[in-house]
Amino acid sequence: MQQRHTENERNHAPQIWAVGGGKGGIGKSVLSILIAIALAEEGNDTVVIDADLGGANLHTFMGMRSPGRTLNDFLNRKCETLDDVCMGTEQKGLRIICGASEVLTLANLQYAQKIKILQAISRIKADHVVMDLGAGAGFNTLDFFLSADRQIVVMTPQPVAIQNAYAFVRNAVFRTLSRLASRRPALGELVQTAMDPTNGMQVKTVNTLLDQVAENGDPADAAVMAGHLKRIRPTLITNMAREPRDKNASQIIQVVSQKHLMIQTENGGGVYYDPKINAMVSAMEPLTRVDRDSHAVKSVSAIVSHLEKDKPRILRN
Repeated sequence: MQQRHTENERNHAPQIWAVGGGKGGIGKSVLSILIAIALAEEGNDTVVIDADLGGANLHTFMGMRSPGRTLNDFLNRKCETLDDVCMGTEQKGLRIICGASEVLTLANLQYAQKIKILQAISRIKADHVVMDLGAGAGFNTLDFFLSADRQIVVMTPQPVAIQNAYAFVRNAVFRTLSRLASRRPALGELVQTAMDPTNGMQVKTVNTLLDQVAENGDPADAAVMAGHLKRIRPTLITNMAREPRDKNASQIIQVVSQKHLMIQTENGGGVYYDPKINAMVSAMEPLTRVDRDSHAVKSVSAIVSHLEKDKPRILRN
C-alpha cells in the first residue's frame, strides 16, 4: 500500500500513541509493536519508540541483538533529531527508535532531558508515533503517557492486573493535579492529602477534592483542574484474553474512574492470547513476521481501525 504522505507533504505533527500499564508481564511491548504494525499496514508512516527508559528491550522483539543507534545518541547530541536515530524494520512503513537500558541517565532523566525528548517526539517526520512505556507509574512514565494524543492502558483479565491498571490511571490523574498545584503550597497540600485513600479529611473522590479547592481556595483553580482532567481519556485494552468475556474486564475501571476520578475511559476491547507470539519472543524472531491470520493480530487490527475512525479528543498538556 502506498504511503499516505510523502516527505514534502508531511508538515504536521504525528499522532502520538502511548502504551502504558501497571506492572510488567502484561504484554505491553508486544502490543505496542502490533499496534505499530497495524498502523503501518494501513498506509501510515509509523515509528515505534522504546520509552522504557530503565529497561529498554523493544529491539529484541524486532530481532535486533545490539542496535546501532539508540535514544541515548540523541541525548548525547550524536544525532540532531530523533529521525536520525530511527532504524528501519522488515515492515514497510515502520521504523524503530531503540532505547539503551545500560545507560543510567536514561533511567533517571532530568526535567530538561524529558522535555527535550517530548518535544523531539512531536517533531518526528511520521504519521504516527507509538511509545512503549516502562512498567509502573514513575513520574517520567506518567508524563510521557499524559503527553500523548492516544493514551492506551494495557492489562490482563486477572484481578491483580485490573487493580494495577486502575492504579496507573489513578496515578495519571493525581500526577496531573499535582503538577497544576505545584506552585501553590496550600493547594499542593490538599492534593497530596487526597492522594492518600485513608486520609482523614473525607476526601475520597476527585470531585470532593475539587469542591474543597473551590471552597478553601479559588473556584478558578478548581475549574482549571477539571478542564485538565478532561484531557485524560485512556483507552483500556485487555491483553491475552482467552474467553469472549475477558474483553469486558475493563468495565469495572470505567465505572470507578468516572465515579472517583472524574474521567471518562473507553473499553478498547481485548486481544486474544497467542502462544505462537510467545514462542517468537522467546526465539527473538522479529514480530514483523507474525502470522497476519493470528487471532491476536486480527484483534489489534480491529482495535486500531476503530480508534483511527474515532480521532482522539485529547489535548496535549
